[in-house]
Amino acid sequence: MNIKGLFQQNMNFGKKLIRLHHINALLFLVLSVTGFVLFSSSFRSTLPTFRVWIKDIHIWIGIVFCLPLLFYIPKMRKHLKSLSKKKEHRVNLYIVLSIVTVLIITGLQLTFHRQFPPVVSSVSLFFHDAATWFGVPYATYHSITRSKWFKRLTAGKTVDLPREEPMIISEENPIYRRRTFLKLLSGSIIAVAFLPSFLKWIKPFLPENAGSNEQALPDGNNLNPLPSPSPKSAPPVGGGRRGEFRYYTVTEIPAINNDNFSLAIDGLVERKQKWNWNQFVNVHRDVQVSDFHCVTGWSVYDVTWEGIPLKKLLQEVGVKEKAKYVKFYSADGVYTDTLTVEQAMMDDIMVAVLIDGKLISQNNGGPVRLIVPKMYAYKSVKWLNRIELIQKEHVGYWEKRGYDKNAWVKSI
Repeated sequence: MNIKGLFQQNMNFGKKLIRLHHINALLFLVLSVTGFVLFSSSFRSTLPTFRVWIKDIHIWIGIVFCLPLLFYIPKMRKHLKSLSKKKEHRVNLYIVLSIVTVLIITGLQLTFHRQFPPVVSSVSLFFHDAATWFGVPYATYHSITRSKWFKRLTAGKTVDLPREEPMIISEENPIYRRRTFLKLLSGSIIAVAFLPSFLKWIKPFLPENAGSNEQALPDGNNLNPLPSPSPKSAPPVGGGRRGEFRYYTVTEIPAINNDNFSLAIDGLVERKQKWNWNQFVNVHRDVQVSDFHCVTGWSVYDVTWEGIPLKKLLQEVGVKEKAKYVKFYSADGVYTDTLTVEQAMMDDIMVAVLIDGKLISQNNGGPVRLIVPKMYAYKSVKWLNRIELIQKEHVGYWEKRGYDKNAWVKSI
């Protein structure tokens, strides 16, 4: 790429197109890098503070990414006319425009996802991811095979024989020309590099894998006895969840066993309460079916949770009049969040132990996690070990880092 060409004046039509192409390529590179960083669960745990910044950069670069396209649209007809005899170039243009269009439309929807029901965000996230998993390898292949060094590498001379004569396989006339062979080699290397990550992404969408990951994941928790599921949980009254959880954490995942498990309710209450595991598994549990929505766009539907309604726990301990907020603590020692007392009294908020009749896995916040179905999942605190009634508002972990305090999910 000629960097000086990006700032050159008085260029002809062809050079203007090249400049637009290079600007788009640079923006797409930044979008790809920031997108994969946001997709990475390890990044969330190592540098969680920067996640919101990266997200904002990704969104703003995405908006800027639209501008070169607006400059190109008036020139598109002339450009297509110049490619009338170059089929390969036209096909490439259609592919690139299709990828860019999908990324822009779905990206805008995901940016303003709070204005849409979760099902719209889930569909948009799927197509945004699909366009990324196809677009990034394709753009990488396109950049390599169109680069000057690749052209120099494949500039060997070949001899074309008349069609009516038999093809002679020789060093000067191989079955595959050097350029064709290197293109195939480049494409194969790129495909192999991206294949493991692509398969990891697409696997949850395959029918035979729906709802299976909870069982397949290794679990670092070691608890006895295991809670016996209610007849409504096994088989799950919701019919089994649709969709897959994406597992995020801002710290190292805690391993919980009989010795270190506890759940306490304290603060501004009439009667403080604390359970060890043996006591907690004997507390009467209810069953509910609800959906689970992440603020990043994905959702899991018809999840059968079994646990104790938070409202019931708060009523049993007695909330003092001056208590205004309920603060939730995670066993990771870092994550916290809050609800108002009025919000905490909603009927469907649950201190959950089982999911679809099975103990909630360590990765998914088990053995005990909060479930707040009508709010985005950053309110559903994982590895729950303490509930405190407080008077003054506490700002939660992600809200401190830029997430909206308004976590309500838009209803359909």
